[in-house]
Amino acid sequence: MRLILASLVFVLVLGAGADAQGDPDRDAQPIRPPAPSYPPMALMFRLEGYCEVRFSVDEAGYPFGLSTSCTQPVFCYQSKAAVSKVQFEPKRIDGRVVPRFDVVYPLEYRLGSSDKEIDRSRFGPCNEIAVS
Repeated sequence: MRLILASLVFVLVLGAGADAQGDPDRDAQPIRPPAPSYPPMALMFRLEGYCEVRFSVDEAGYPFGLSTSCTQPVFCYQSKAAVSKVQFEPKRIDGRVVPRFDVVYPLEYRLGSSDKEIDRSRFGPCNEIAVS
C-alpha cells in the first residue's frame, strides 16, 4: 500500500509578502515543509482527512500558539506536531524581523492517489487529547 501526503501547501491568511531577494519586506516562509506521519489508526481504518494548523511565527522563526482543526480527530496530533517542528524564515518589514500572526498551514492526508474530494462536513476544532 502506497501512502501519499498530498497538498502540503503553505497558505498565509493575510496574503504573501514580496519574494524578491533584495526586497526588505518578506513574509514568513518555511525553511522545510512539515512532514507529518500518517496516523496508524487512520491507516488501519483507511481514513483520509484534511487539517488546518493555525499559528504565529516569532522573530526567530519558530511557530507558537498552534491550534488545529481537522475533518477527523485522528489527524489532529500528527498535524500539530509536524507544524510545531518547522522553522521559518521570519517575516521582515523594512528590513526588520517581526512576528507573523494568523498563519494557516493546510494538510491533506490521502491514501494512494485518490482524486476523490475529502468530505469536509465534519471539519472542526481539535481538542488537545492525542488520538493516534
